[in-house]
Amino acid sequence: MLILITGTRTGLGKMLVKYLIERGHTVIGCSRREGMRMPSGYIHFNVDLTHSESVTAMFHKIRKSYGYIDALVNNAGVSIMEPFLLSDLDSTKRLYNLNVFSVMQCCREAVKLLKNSRSGSPSILNISSVARFFSLEGHLAYATSKAAVEQLTRSLSREVAPLNIRVNTLGLPPLRTALTRTLKKEKIEALIARQAIKRPCEFLDIVGPVEFLLSDASSFVSGETLYLGGVR
Repeated sequence: MLILITGTRTGLGKMLVKYLIERGHTVIGCSRREGMRMPSGYIHFNVDLTHSESVTAMFHKIRKSYGYIDALVNNAGVSIMEPFLLSDLDSTKRLYNLNVFSVMQCCREAVKLLKNSRSGSPSILNISSVARFFSLEGHLAYATSKAAVEQLTRSLSREVAPLNIRVNTLGLPPLRTALTRTLKKEKIEALIARQAIKRPCEFLDIVGPVEFLLSDASSFVSGETLYLGGVR
């Protein structure tokens, strides 16, 4: 498969690149800056996803080089933690530009390439967070941005179903990445206590669901959000 992943410089995105290439997939990635050395076969774009012209240019280059993709993983995102009454509107707008509006644009551009996919069941996978489900204090902007992504998944899945394209979301508990590194240990422990499976989420817990949702094995699954850890 030819898979495009956003936000590959660090964290989950970087780990997914290495894992999927090891499984024989070709991976295209993007981030504002180039990360550490990546495996052979990885194609990288330096792109600020909040700049629409840059995003359009990246997809144009992918179309020119390949003509298609088989899957898109919208992984790039940012979080801010602050009380709502002390929040800054400009920082909230910047968060929404990356977490919501860039996801919309990537989906729109990706559909043009997914229509030409060589896979039997091309797909888009968005990334969400338990912050949306738990309504955590101080995470209003981040949580509502992820709620928007989950609704995007539901609505878009119906629009692109006639094109044989699926759209799903993966909801993640705390995973040790740049987004969660600043959280206090007791806060992480409190979140884990709300899960049915009371242990931290590891990268290997994620790759199985990712592979499933990107593969033909999930060809009858669309418009869904799958939360890991049993948070309901």
